[in-house]
Parts: sequence; structure tokens; C-alpha cells
Amino acid sequence: MDPTEPEVEDKFYEFKAFRVPKYQIKFDRAERISDIEGYMWYSPAALYAWGRFTDVNLAEIVSREDIKVFWYKFDKPIFSNFGKDWNHTLWAAALDDWPKIVDGVLETVQFDIPLKTLYQYALQEVEVLDPLEVDKQRVVLGTTSAVRVKAFAVLSNQAQYAFDINKQRARGEAPGMDTRKPLESHVKAARVLFSGDSLTQDDVFSKYKRIRKRFEDAAYATESQNKHAEERRKRGSK
Repeated sequence: MDPTEPEVEDKFYEFKAFRVPKYQIKFDRAERISDIEGYMWYSPAALYAWGRFTDVNLAEIVSREDIKVFWYKFDKPIFSNFGKDWNHTLWAAALDDWPKIVDGVLETVQFDIPLKTLYQYALQEVEVLDPLEVDKQRVVLGTTSAVRVKAFAVLSNQAQYAFDINKQRARGEAPGMDTRKPLESHVKAARVLFSGDSLTQDDVFSKYKRIRKRFEDAAYATESQNKHAEERRKRGSK
């Protein structure tokens, strides 16, 4: 069972939230995660921690694409600010399945209508020390291998949660995501989207698509006008 899956309690019952079956990786005699061929390693932690993403969303991708989700929780932390379990956990996907997972996540948009917040997702790549090698060595050595893993970032109209991939870190320092100002495009889209009182979960996605299309068309028109003006300026200067 994936250790990041929480139990849910209320006054009368204790039950588990809906979850997608996930399969634990078996390393056997492997010394590094790169010794296990055919997998892409990634962290979905930000999706679950800050992106309103749940296993219900994951189930739609898994069932539609007929794929499996693999995981492993390492002894030593890989990341620094995802929480006790997520800091130690990586998921993995078969290389053939990985593009389907990426497309499924990046095409997902979540909406919290009462809080007037929308969530979209992005993909990053971050360098970490090989977590299996660190576990086996128990300490970070000068010879400990570095590997690049994927991670999903969260983009909302309230904030961005993403790795600063240009940040310099001391060797052995676990990377953590930063909180940044939201993209202006998300702020503007959310302002229009949540401006009325009649918005429902049934129509919010279609309305958001229309807003984004209108913004894209306006941006394209502006770009075309600027190019035309620049071409006229060049012709006039000859």
C-alpha cells in the first residue's frame, strides 16, 4: 500500500479514501534506481499537497490509458518540504506509459469554486542524489551518484509551487519546492471565470476553455499587429 494514502475519519466511521492500486517496486540486488531499467521515476507530491489532485483524478487516467502506477518509499528523504511520507517517496511508470501519465496530468484542470481558485499542472526535472544508493550507503559520499527525476508542479491563480531548478544547493541537500507569485494569465482567467454567481462544476471547465481561447486569440492578434507594424517600420526606414 502506498504510504502517502491517508485514512479518513469522522464521528461515527473510519474509512479509507478512494485510491488507485499502486505496486511497490522490488529492487532485489539493485544498487541504484538506474539499475532498474524501463522506468521513469517521478514525484506527484505537489499535486496532492497543493494542487487539489486526488486518486479520483488519477483513476481517470489509469483506467482510460490502462496503465499501472509503481512506487517506493526510501529510508532517507529525497525532498525537503512535501511532508513526512512524500519526502521519502518516488513513483515510477513504465517508459511506454510515462507519456500517457504526463498528458493526462497536464490536461487536467481543477476548480475550487467557493474559494475562486483554479489549478493547472506543469512538469519539471530536478537532480537528486540516487535515493537507493543513499539508503545502501547510509551516508552521502563524494562518489554518490546523482540522478534526474521528474516532478509535477502546481500552477494556480493564487500561487505557483515549483522547484527553482537554477538554485545552487549543497551536496546532499534535499531540494524543496518554492512558492512563487501566480502567472498573470491565470490571475486574469480566474478573475473572469469566477466573476459570476451561477458557476457550477458542470459548466466551469467549458467556460474556462472559452476564456483561455479568447485570451489566446487576443494574444495572437496583438502579436500579429506588432509584427505588421515592425515590418512597416523596416520598410519605411529603407
